[in-house]
Amino acid sequence: MVNQLLLLAALLWGSAHLEADAFAAPPSHLARRGFRACVSRVYFAEGAAEEVAPEDYDLLPSEEESAPADRDESEIVRAAELKRQLYQLAASYDRGFGATPKARAEADDILSQLADLNPTPFAANGIDGEGGEVPLKAIWRMVWTSAFDVVSLGASPFAAPSAIYQDITNPPIATNIIDFIPRAQTFFPSSIAPPSLLRAEVSTRASSRNGKPNRVGLVFEGIKLRPIELLGQKVDNLPSLDIDFTWPRNLIERLADFVPGLDSLGLNQSDDADAPGYFDVEYLDEELLVIRQQAPGGVFALVKVDSCEP
Repeated sequence: MVNQLLLLAALLWGSAHLEADAFAAPPSHLARRGFRACVSRVYFAEGAAEEVAPEDYDLLPSEEESAPADRDESEIVRAAELKRQLYQLAASYDRGFGATPKARAEADDILSQLADLNPTPFAANGIDGEGGEVPLKAIWRMVWTSAFDVVSLGASPFAAPSAIYQDITNPPIATNIIDFIPRAQTFFPSSIAPPSLLRAEVSTRASSRNGKPNRVGLVFEGIKLRPIELLGQKVDNLPSLDIDFTWPRNLIERLADFVPGLDSLGLNQSDDADAPGYFDVEYLDEELLVIRQQAPGGVFALVKVDSCEP
């Protein structure tokens, strides 16, 4: 239902014109780290007795940048190469919106290989917002997807999805953000089609699942539609359209004590591993997040960014 609302909002917004945001695949930083690791092996190879001179310390990996102890050099190099291939596919096939069956198969193979190299075995740690380290805590921007409910947003002749984010900076709240621009804006320069932008924010509450350290449960809490720009003019001071999904759940919670059976409707969060509404983290490092939605959903690849400001 949420995606249908987003598509409807995008269709209504499609009468404006604006310039499409360019998509650029982020560079990988692991090649440099791999070089540093190779340098460190020169000094610490088995049987080597040579000390590292003070002036050579800058060639060694810093504590912040060094890889986890259980990841060897070959895995780091292999992961870097796989990510490079994924970013090339993402740039060539518009994040999956224009992917051919062959491109999807190539991406699936790359993501499957990355899953085998996942360096974060407890990705859902702290996602409940109860303190501790939260590996997922960041702003993530989508660079690839095979999920039909998202890819179908690109089929509209009136509106096109621009940047797509997942904001998990305030767990347990996880906000999915989709920016829509008029389709005409992708064809004409801004001098002909002044830019317009509509932002959709889908708020969810995340939770961990028993026995699944990389599974994150989700409960929808609301959706907000915010106009950001209209024909080149900032309009972010206009009121947004908010739809609250929590009030029926709150009402049922209040009535559950008086009406038998209401508490079994499954509207609340569940820590049961296979309860509906979740995604699995298949790969997570300091640069890339790969998640797979509950079947029959799809896969998402996202890169860490500093901001999701439009």
